[in-house]
Amino acid sequence: MKEYLQPGNFVDSAHPAVRAFSAEHARGADAREKAVSLYYAVRDRIRYNPFQNFLLDESYRGSACLERRMGWCVSKAALLASAARAAEIPRASHSPTSRTISQRPS
Repeated sequence: MKEYLQPGNFVDSAHPAVRAFSAEHARGADAREKAVSLYYAVRDRIRYNPFQNFLLDESYRGSACLERRMGWCVSKAALLASAARAAEIPRASHSPTSRTISQRPS
């Protein structure tokens, strides 16, 4: 379970802005309530914009989505996972895109 609390390249839960966002929006008595609160914060406060440069790693990083205050489905999911991990809520990120990115040659 510990691996789902660790920061990563795209689920960058150690980023100061992500930690601040998580601290502000993770509200509730238990992990489920906090996760739901974070979900609504990402959904309502981060504008959806599908027009991204998908060749840049920044297009996939949760902290970049937060700093721009806009993102697309994958970057918003990375932000949600990052914020959850920052709130000590174990969160895996399962998507074909994240698997493809991690397997992409340098």
